[in-house]
Amino acid sequence: MSLLKNKHVVTAAIVMPVLALISYFGVDMLMGERPHPAREGQSYQLVEKPNCRYNSGHCGLKNGDFELDLVVEQGVAGKATLSLSSAHPLEGVLVAINADTSEDTVPAKMEPNGEDGKAWSIRIAAFDPGSDRLHLAATARDAHYFGEVSLKFAEKDQ
Repeated sequence: MSLLKNKHVVTAAIVMPVLALISYFGVDMLMGERPHPAREGQSYQLVEKPNCRYNSGHCGLKNGDFELDLVVEQGVAGKATLSLSSAHPLEGVLVAINADTSEDTVPAKMEPNGEDGKAWSIRIAAFDPGSDRLHLAATARDAHYFGEVSLKFAEKDQ
């Protein structure tokens, strides 16, 4: 007698994947973490987007609906301008660039461009895109956001 001719085995083979999907999504609904708005005084880590790994000139940092876009424009005499744009008004932004996380680098305040607090910029000294990292801390609606990103994106392809 073949297993595929047994109606119980055939029914089980059809029902089993359906039950697995129902239980997978059911457990996620019951036990999964629900998104919530940022709370005052809390800190949230920003995750770098994939475009930060490539020589694009742009880098995005994100946590939920909070998103920052970084752009580095090379200037003269080894100076560069780091520009930041946000969809949400920011209360303040600090940045530091260093090659080694054990180094103590004093963060510098970015200056707002305009009154809305959505665009910020700062002049930065020369850096090595291959090894230096950018550390960033921003405040919006009394919630703190922090992130770290490689400066690899600052090397534009010619």
